Amino acid sequence: MNVCRMQRDSSKVLRTCLGMRDSHSQGVSAIQAILERALRLFLTMVLVCGVLLGPGPGQVSAAKTDASKDDHVKVELHDVELIDQDGGRVRFKSDVIGDRAAVVIPFYTTCPTAFPILIFILTRLQDMLGERLGKEVVLVSVTVDPRTDIPVRLKAYASKQKARPGWVFLSGDRNSLGQVLCGVGVLFSSKLEEHNHIPITIVGSPWGEWRRFHGFPTPGQLLGQLEEALAAKPSH
Repeated sequence: MNVCRMQRDSSKVLRTCLGMRDSHSQGVSAIQAILERALRLFLTMVLVCGVLLGPGPGQVSAAKTDASKDDHVKVELHDVELIDQDGGRVRFKSDVIGDRAAVVIPFYTTCPTAFPILIFILTRLQDMLGERLGKEVVLVSVTVDPRTDIPVRLKAYASKQKARPGWVFLSGDRNSLGQVLCGVGVLFSSKLEEHNHIPITIVGSPWGEWRRFHGFPTPGQLLGQLEEALAAKPSH
């Protein structure tokens, strides 16, 4: 399900239900806008509650079911140059990932629904990681909209999420972003509207295996996967 396009789908439904046309009055348009915002808020709350509360008795979460289908995936970490939220030029494999376990997600700052939920999950995860964040584990959010998500915007977004050192927000030119995202198994389009907006989370390490979650894994699921990766790290 393309969650980020639910907003547009809901708009179409509301126009149909209300019999709206472009020539309708401003008053009706205002009502439409209010209803759209209410529906968008409702959908977001449903998804957030699903992440926080998890599946009910006898149910299996969508994130866990989809992850089990992909299980371990092949990942190639390309050491291309990107730009972080501080405007620094960094290489993805050697500088950003380094010798750490990692959680990697695609996102963009103007997404109204799905990606903010993934970001919220990472805010919970960074609290659970404590002092290991930045030392043993790195969280990586890679934009799919570099035209909008320039470093100053990423910096403001990271600050809003209270991101701590060890959580990196990346932008760059489209060729480099495409290499990085395709390397971790995320299809990347040159146009944002053509990008596959299904939320995906990649978890693993340079020394071990990688796992892909579709949908919204819980912070606990991600932490468990990271701990497995750290436990498998060879001793020097």
